[in-house]
Amino acid sequence: MEHNKIFPPSLFVPLFCTQVETWWKKMIGISRPLFVVMVHLIMFSAAHQQERSAEDALEHTGGRARTGHCSYGQTTSCCVGWRNVNGICHPVCRKSCINGKCVGPDKCLCSGGYKGPLCDEDVNECGLPERPCSQRCMNTPGSYRCYCEPGYTLGADGYTCTREAACSSLRCQFGSQMERGGAARCLCPPGLHLAADNKTCEDVDECQHGADACPPRQTCRNTFGSFACVCRDGFVMGTIKGSVQCRDKDECLTGSHRCSRHAQCVNTDGSYTCQCLGDYFGNGHTCWPRRAPQSKALMYFNYKLSKRTKQIQPST
Repeated sequence: MEHNKIFPPSLFVPLFCTQVETWWKKMIGISRPLFVVMVHLIMFSAAHQQERSAEDALEHTGGRARTGHCSYGQTTSCCVGWRNVNGICHPVCRKSCINGKCVGPDKCLCSGGYKGPLCDEDVNECGLPERPCSQRCMNTPGSYRCYCEPGYTLGADGYTCTREAACSSLRCQFGSQMERGGAARCLCPPGLHLAADNKTCEDVDECQHGADACPPRQTCRNTFGSFACVCRDGFVMGTIKGSVQCRDKDECLTGSHRCSRHAQCVNTDGSYTCQCLGDYFGNGHTCWPRRAPQSKALMYFNYKLSKRTKQIQPST
């Protein structure tokens, strides 16, 4: 019978390979969009699990939110981007908040007068559409100061300038104030003091009057009306234990030292030293090669040799 007919292997093998190849092409065409759908489902499931974890944490705490806590099955631990410190979940900011505090994963809450992702940008209040001062305004780091035109005095609110007849006659540089007895005197803003003429204002050098105006490793630089703290020589600004401080500048590592090429650079706190290598001597900045000691016999031989080979003066 025909259905009992046996095909030879030479015909069966190509037919089987053709069917497998067709099936594999169909599976590749289906698997690509299926893979994309599976990735989206995994991402959605992770986000949903994070939301459910926060909701479960609220249920376990009677509706009171425990910031940074997430529930994973039967256990509750710190969410992603938070770390456990003595049983309390604290947010982690990979870059420290300069003028603010870390309130969430890589999220800073800036103090008043500062802005930016790291709270390192000053807000110029004097340049806002609604000026904070009625007359003169001076921007300062993280704040501002109000001043009055000559002939006006600054009110108790620190904003309003009112005209005083007695102040007009003084012709003050910045402003004046009425004393209890009715007399008027000129005033200077913080960081300035009244000059000898009792009208103009001069800068106060905080760096001379305040010996400890700046923290260690920093030096004071006077500015008009204020001062600034900068790192001393041998130190650079950096992050130490989550806070911005002046750290040691490793001159040996950066190559900014002035040691001889025949010396070794040794880094110290805020400076460095140079030590000549074993076959050299000197102060480290300049090193000379050491000469082998000569015996007296060799020294005498060299002396006699120099006498014999002394250059003969030409006859005239």
